[in-house]
Amino acid sequence: MNILFMRLDRQYQLYKDSILKVTEKVFEHGRVLQGPEVKALEKELSSLFRLKYCSTVGSGTDALIYSLKACGIKPGAKIAVTSLSFVASASCIVHAGGIPVFIDVDDNFLTRSDILMDLIQKRSIDGFIGVHLYGQMMELKEIYKEAQKKEIFVIEDAAQCLGSTRYGIPPGKYSDVTCVSFDPTKVIGAYGSGGAVITDNQEINDKIVKYRYHGHIGNRVYENVGYNSQLPSVQAAIILLKLKYMTEWQNRRIDIANSYLKALQTIDSIKLPEIIKDNVHNFHKFVLRIREKRDDLAVYLKNKGIATSIHYSPSLHQQPCFSEYKNIQANLPHVEKLVTEIISLPIYPELKEEEIKYICDSIISFFNR
Repeated sequence: MNILFMRLDRQYQLYKDSILKVTEKVFEHGRVLQGPEVKALEKELSSLFRLKYCSTVGSGTDALIYSLKACGIKPGAKIAVTSLSFVASASCIVHAGGIPVFIDVDDNFLTRSDILMDLIQKRSIDGFIGVHLYGQMMELKEIYKEAQKKEIFVIEDAAQCLGSTRYGIPPGKYSDVTCVSFDPTKVIGAYGSGGAVITDNQEINDKIVKYRYHGHIGNRVYENVGYNSQLPSVQAAIILLKLKYMTEWQNRRIDIANSYLKALQTIDSIKLPEIIKDNVHNFHKFVLRIREKRDDLAVYLKNKGIATSIHYSPSLHQQPCFSEYKNIQANLPHVEKLVTEIISLPIYPELKEEEIKYICDSIISFFNR
């Protein structure tokens, strides 16, 4: 077999007619930027996250940068963020003029709440980006309550958890602003790039609207120096279409995850991902911890025609682009251990049952050698 890590081609073949229909509609009306599809998507996302305002932008990274600026980040402000995430979770801080303060993670790959709470209580940071990693949400209720007391802003990086909930609540309730990404790798992805900022704060939303198009306030007047970060109408149309299938696709991801969990549960060398109580995990990624010979397993699976990936190594505080910040919060032993163990398996709705079985059988055969 040849099992790719992602198969967007399969998704396209299944929904080709619907995709072409909605994109053709955009080309027919000609409003390729800020068309009716963009407004419809913003309304849909507001409803999905149960928040008042939504503004789409060109990428999830832009969403984070603009949110930091809208929250009032000052030059040199210290912003806490996990060291186990995609580079954009921290590069946005540098782009906005801040300093990333990297934090260790727990056994569920999420930011250590005790370390974060200590930083907030001591007023050692000016803001926090809470990353919901791999599709599972971190606990933010008490964090946000304490942060409000200390006038520390909280931004949720919800790029990987569209459809996920904690205690039945989606991202956004316990933060000042929430950011999502529509990168093609996400549960709901564009055919290109895209992102959105969702909030209950009108002032933040108004700033985002200005930032995304050069600070424009109408009548060719530009109040601030902004950016050009508009979500194309055709991408909005595709995302809107895909959102109709989100529940179906998420249930399929959960089914695949359950197949992996069941098949691999008896292998002592593997630590399986855990679903936190009262969480709905969308399994954006299915990440195993391999206690020994992780790299050997990856090579073995590759030779079997199975693609895997590592999310994320090196960790952020070990990346060259953040080298000048690594000593600000340098004690990150759990992250440094995890990045030697983690490996992601293919997981997408179009994965076939025989492929899932082949992946599981191949992993079992590796450890039974």
